[in-house]
Amino acid sequence: MTSAHERFIAAQRKLNGAPIEIDLATTALLIIDMQEYFLNPQSPFSRMMERRAEGLGEYFQDRSTSMVVPNIQRLLGAFRAARQRVIFTTVASESQDGKDWSLPFKRMNAEAQEKIGEHSLPAKTDPWARIVDDLEPSADDVVINKTTYGAFSSTGLDATLRNMGIATIVLVGVVTNRCVETTMRGAADRGYRVILVDDATAAFSQELQDASTLSLTGAYGFVRQTDETLDLLQSSEPKSTIE
Repeated sequence: MTSAHERFIAAQRKLNGAPIEIDLATTALLIIDMQEYFLNPQSPFSRMMERRAEGLGEYFQDRSTSMVVPNIQRLLGAFRAARQRVIFTTVASESQDGKDWSLPFKRMNAEAQEKIGEHSLPAKTDPWARIVDDLEPSADDVVINKTTYGAFSSTGLDATLRNMGIATIVLVGVVTNRCVETTMRGAADRGYRVILVDDATAAFSQELQDASTLSLTGAYGFVRQTDETLDLLQSSEPKSTIE
């Protein structure tokens, strides 16, 4: 490790160590893309990953099912008990033919069509696109579909958050260095305070997870663990009421 990198890590840790003060009434849980096709090893997406490199999805799916889902369930329980807002995103095409996908996703589907004979990324009506059963949205949760990595680029998420009076986002889901990271950067640019929950997110390797969280820490918000986030929520009393 170079001295320059050591200095950067020290600076990021100092920024991340700052105290966080939130108003629970203006805080929402944002759950990114916890969908069947990412977590199920039988999905076309998973089979396409296996064609790219044997075992490519093993770490990601093991972390997602054994750590990420249980930790999101704990956070969901806390938000629902406090009657605070929960928003899910999904990533899927609006059209059956996938013409509305952004270019990187079109390329992925073209590669999958060539190698496994079907698209790896589904339309939103496809059963593979549904949110996993263990995290099923409630009637009061908001579900927003996107066709891009970032949740702000192809949706009305910003307007939804502002309509709800949200100032702070607790961010969880997959994939850390892609859709989650892009969404966190977009949220910071739009003036939201963001708390990324490290052990409620997953990338395709621990090295990618660590690189993403290090890059985001401080400049774009805070990185915390689930236990730390729950403690923060429990110590934060609503200061206002959202209609």
